Amino acid sequence: MELLVAQLAAEYFRAGTKVLIRASSVDRIKALDQALWTFDAASFLPHGTEEAGQAETQPVLLTTSGGNPNGAEALLLVDHTVAPDEPDWQSIDYIFERSDPAAREAARQQWRLWKDQGHEPVYWQAEAQNWRRAG
Repeated sequence: MELLVAQLAAEYFRAGTKVLIRASSVDRIKALDQALWTFDAASFLPHGTEEAGQAETQPVLLTTSGGNPNGAEALLLVDHTVAPDEPDWQSIDYIFERSDPAAREAARQQWRLWKDQGHEPVYWQAEAQNWRRAG
């Protein structure tokens, strides 16, 4: 999962979009931080953690808390992280392990909530090194 999150964050960064990655645990933040440093040996993805400070200056910020300290336009939610009530996101990506039944159910509930709120969610499925629109 960390590799796919890193690739998605890099796509947003290359498009000039600031990213906030919200995970449910410090352990996942550490794993994602490591992935952002190492996923592509040929490039560097500037990022930081809220814990390390200077959150407002980070183009890609990793956090376990709410809010939008770096003024990001794109939000990546990882590990059953609750979708925010904060407005004004250009994009929200909800990333979960398909092999985990609890994660799938949480994603289904989030999908229904977004549909009920009038949004048009799109389902993308990870396949090896690519994403495929699945719904």
